[in-house]
Amino acid sequence: MKRWFRPLAYAVILMLAALAVFGGSPADPSVEAAALPTPVAARADAYRPSPTPDAATTPAVAARDDAGFDTELFAAAPRPAPAAEAAVVAPVAAEAPADLKILGWMLSGSMPYVFVELKGENYTLSPSQTAEELYRFDKIGGGFAEFTHLPTGQTRQYAVSDPAVVE
Repeated sequence: MKRWFRPLAYAVILMLAALAVFGGSPADPSVEAAALPTPVAARADAYRPSPTPDAATTPAVAARDDAGFDTELFAAAPRPAPAAEAAVVAPVAAEAPADLKILGWMLSGSMPYVFVELKGENYTLSPSQTAEELYRFDKIGGGFAEFTHLPTGQTRQYAVSDPAVVE
């Protein structure tokens, strides 16, 4: 009994929705025959396209003169003179350190080794070893390999997989 009930219920619902939307015939026949009120009908009839203008009623097109246009409209505003004692000094940008790329790492016994690429050269570093006197490998742990940029003394961390998890 369940197999035929659902499709039948959906069909009835769809037919009722279609009837509500599309409506069939109106219940009151006087609604169709109602005329528009006079002001609305007058407005509807009032719109008619205007006839093509003739040369006698059309004003002549005049050339535009430059006197009506303000030529100073887009002139640049004068800049204030800089103060003599307030000299602008450009900050000296420090040379950007060469970028270090981590290729991988290995744990041999208890000694970690990190494989890096610097300026197109590959290096295998253990703690306290340097690559081109630019970077010193300090330690690995917590998912990061820690390096020190020797010219600036900055410590940098590069993401690697955690050796504690791999052991």
